Amino acid sequence: MECMELHSLILEELSGILAELPVTDSKGSEDGESGESGEDGENSNDCIDPALERILAQCPMLPTSDSIVVVSRRHENGILALANLVRRSADSVRATALDRVLAYLDALPAYNYQFSAFGVGGVPTEHWFVERLVARLLACAAAAPDIADVIVDRIWAHLDRIVDVLQAPNPDRTVVFGLPAFLGTVAALEKTRFRFRICDVMSADSLAARLLAADTVDKVHAAVSASQSAATPVRRTVSLYLQRGVGLSANHMLAQFLAVLRSVLESRVAVRLAAGGEAVGDKDPRQLWELISQRPDLGVSPQQEDSEYWYARIGEQANASDNKVQLYASDDEQRAYARILAFSLQTYGETRMLVFKASHAGSDAPAQSTLATGTRIMCRCIYAATLTSLLLGNLDSRVLGSIFEHIASSHAQRLANLTVACFRVLVPIATFFASSRDLISAAVSRFLTEPPVELADELPQAGAATPAELMLLEPAASALAASLHSRARAVSGIHTLFNALAVHRVVPGSSDRHTLRVARNIVLVLAQLALAFHDSEVTTLVVSMICAPRFTGTPALTTITIQSAADVATVAAHPVFSDIVGAALKRIVFGKGSDADAVNVSASATLTALAWKVGAHHDIVEAFFAVALRSFIDASVEAPAPSHIKRHLVTPLSVFLPILHALVRTDSYTGDRDASAEQIALWRAFWFHMVVRGYLLDKTYVAAYGAVYADLAARSPILVHPSSVNYLEAELECSSVLQSEVGDAALVRLRQALAPLVGPQSQTLLRNIGFAHAAFLLAVYRVEIARAEAGCCATVLRYFSNSAVTSSSLLPAIESIAGLVIAAYVRETTSRRWSVEASLAASGVSKPSLQPVSQPRVIAQIRELMVASCHHLELVSTWGQRFVDRIL
Repeated sequence: MECMELHSLILEELSGILAELPVTDSKGSEDGESGESGEDGENSNDCIDPALERILAQCPMLPTSDSIVVVSRRHENGILALANLVRRSADSVRATALDRVLAYLDALPAYNYQFSAFGVGGVPTEHWFVERLVARLLACAAAAPDIADVIVDRIWAHLDRIVDVLQAPNPDRTVVFGLPAFLGTVAALEKTRFRFRICDVMSADSLAARLLAADTVDKVHAAVSASQSAATPVRRTVSLYLQRGVGLSANHMLAQFLAVLRSVLESRVAVRLAAGGEAVGDKDPRQLWELISQRPDLGVSPQQEDSEYWYARIGEQANASDNKVQLYASDDEQRAYARILAFSLQTYGETRMLVFKASHAGSDAPAQSTLATGTRIMCRCIYAATLTSLLLGNLDSRVLGSIFEHIASSHAQRLANLTVACFRVLVPIATFFASSRDLISAAVSRFLTEPPVELADELPQAGAATPAELMLLEPAASALAASLHSRARAVSGIHTLFNALAVHRVVPGSSDRHTLRVARNIVLVLAQLALAFHDSEVTTLVVSMICAPRFTGTPALTTITIQSAADVATVAAHPVFSDIVGAALKRIVFGKGSDADAVNVSASATLTALAWKVGAHHDIVEAFFAVALRSFIDASVEAPAPSHIKRHLVTPLSVFLPILHALVRTDSYTGDRDASAEQIALWRAFWFHMVVRGYLLDKTYVAAYGAVYADLAARSPILVHPSSVNYLEAELECSSVLQSEVGDAALVRLRQALAPLVGPQSQTLLRNIGFAHAAFLLAVYRVEIARAEAGCCATVLRYFSNSAVTSSSLLPAIESIAGLVIAAYVRETTSRRWSVEASLAASGVSKPSLQPVSQPRVIAQIRELMVASCHHLELVSTWGQRFVDRIL
């Protein structure tokens, strides 16, 4: 930290401490106590004034006509500390401090500033100092309404004096002080939460006229152009801005002023929309613009308090019978808004020609800088024109004309930021001006179904929409949703979009870039419309269209279809959600080449993300898991298993396991506790397949998916349902999963894997065991051992309360497995990993990196085993007592 920055922080804290000091009398007694404290104000001044003088001693003297005062960093920090004292101090001291700070603000152009080659925070010292000073004064105005008018009026007067500097015939002074001070002031005005008044609109209107005057623009341009041959401070000022990627110019100055103009207009819209008056409480007007420009879904209330407030006001206006915005102003205010509208449209038109010329001038740095700055100016002109239309209560046809002209032009992709701005302002226009909705809907639909030639570039083979494309389509969808407005219009608009594909038919293997672009636009926008309206009828219609066969002609469209369907699934009802997941899973196919593999990988990532999003909904999670598990079994049985894992190879295991893993880790999954017979049959088929294919035995597979296996096993139910009594062995023999895998070599492999697991009393069973029984015992062993190592050994006792197991010939082998389970549990709980965790837990220290099973879970296991030891079935009671004895 620089010494002067430390000095600034110390002064700032000192000003706060001094402001909070108790007021004492001359004898040191606090007010209200004994002592001669009748003249409170006099005693307060006697105490606080010397403290105030400590800060004033760090400030420069006020300039006079015959003196030149150089302001150092120490002086600047003193003035900032004084401004901070205004906000924190009592009224008597505040008045004195405020007068002095405002005097410094008035005198800023008369000072000379100490040169700093490196600036502060990447900007010239003048920019940094003026921005912080104005920001603190605006904070004072927001916190103290009684002094707000004085402060803000002086800030606008300060801006007028800076424009005087810009118009003066002194190029060096323009670059070194005028432009940095102007940019610092408008930066503070843009960021403030202050509620601007009608007179502020007048001031902004007056300032706009002065900035657009030819003498201002020409002199600023000449001063910057002459900076290369000027003195060192001038060159260094320009260089500091260039290092931030900002070209110091009249256009940049205009762009920053337009940002302030937008803030003033936003504040006035907020005031008028709130109550038709001046008071809007403590609500942030910036939340209003974010809401009306990005949230067309008026049926969903936002979470943030400010947004909720503005949402209610917008809802009242948008749903009014006459659909007119009630933002009428006085005659003087309307005339100011009309001038600002004319200024915005004029600036937009002039800048548009400049930008188009720069866009064809090549990739040299000056042209690119002009292009970037010009685009910012055009965006802010569009925002300002829209806001003034709202405030006037009348939509100027030139505003819509400029917007429609741009989104239909060949520059819509190249000037993407401007295109986004156009779509965003269409949302409040459609919300508040019902007569514009049909025009907006038609224009946006044309943009989607008849994109300009420049937009029809080649699609990526992977099929995922690029960020640049989504940057345009998401706001376009928001604008379309706002223009459709109601459910009936939305249904009609969705059918219109879908029918546009009749002339843009996508056939398998199609390479028509224009057709693919249109189809992709429609898929993505249909999904956004479903999200915007959040209506069951709209959602069902969109899902039926997105999942239509015409959107599976190419891998690119298939991928986008899956992604869009998953987005819609988050707002869909349970039956529709199941249809979406089923349709997405049907598009996962194996052995069809690299294109299909790319679709499979993308589908896996999309459905895994969806699993986490819906994790709070029990019914959806259970249904999602069942259909995903069934799809994995079907796909994996049909696909041949590689002898060893190949990480680059896309297999059912690599595609489906992440989805299943995400689902069982959600809090809503309870399949391990109350699974139905159908769910248990699915789980059993899954583990049979994993055992028979060798996925649980091969070291390479275990190394790659061991953690997933463990989590799945920990959330798996026991593999026998009580309803299977007298039919267990028949169910095992008839398993469709095992029918395709049975063979002598596979049976020998399973018997060898079982040999170390069963006791001497089960050796006869092992020699005569069939393929299905061997697969069942090995699956039970792998699941229960993984569950024990995860901290749960009591679940295996459920097999002994299951009459289907106790009445079968497999009972001795199950008992041998139970002995191995408790041994594995004890071995795990007495390992160094558990001991370290237990000691840390006892001392109140946690170490998540160890991730062991904690002591409370061990206690819970003991409790469950103690209950089992009292079970009415002797076999359960006996094994429960054995487990408890072994653990203790």
